Amino acid sequence: MKKILLVVLCTAAIGIGAWFGLNQNQTSPLEISGFAFPQPKPLSSIDLVSHDNQPVNEESFKDKWTFIYVGYTFCPDACPMTMTVLNQIHGILATKKKSSDVNMMLVSVDPDRDTPEKLAEYVKYFNTSFSAASGTPENIKEFANQVSSVYVLPEDRSDPNYLVDHSSSIILIDPNASVHAIFTPPQTATDLADDFVKLSDRFYN
Repeated sequence: MKKILLVVLCTAAIGIGAWFGLNQNQTSPLEISGFAFPQPKPLSSIDLVSHDNQPVNEESFKDKWTFIYVGYTFCPDACPMTMTVLNQIHGILATKKKSSDVNMMLVSVDPDRDTPEKLAEYVKYFNTSFSAASGTPENIKEFANQVSSVYVLPEDRSDPNYLVDHSSSIILIDPNASVHAIFTPPQTATDLADDFVKLSDRFYN
């Protein structure tokens, strides 16, 4: 399974890199921990459900910035570490008075275990302002494809403690509900907060 995931990850990375290379001359690229799309990719046909049982669609992402991490609550390492980084980023942006229009969201790829109630409990542990969403397997896959995230659920999920292989990028959605940037590992809160300030300043200027 890990070999399959590696192939998928490499294919996705190549596709993203090719797309970025074809378009990078249209806007001067910024030095960030990952890359920003010269032409942000609008979200479309999003159909998820939030941790408080509200519909999540492309309209849900408008008029604010959203940091998204695609993972799951039973993840033993990468997900809690990244959620901690997101909380640190939120704190840094608050000191810079840049957090009022910023949302942090976990999108779960594990809907069988990650009920809205479980998602609410999980994200609120890291920060009471954080949100989460999930949905049907088909709708999760559609969303993940649009934000260039990949994951592989095990075929045999009879063990209640099964693990899910997934990528570990943080996706930034801009106030136009478009995929604006992807922050790739390794990720530090200070660097990503600085990157966000650069991206948002350019977005508004």
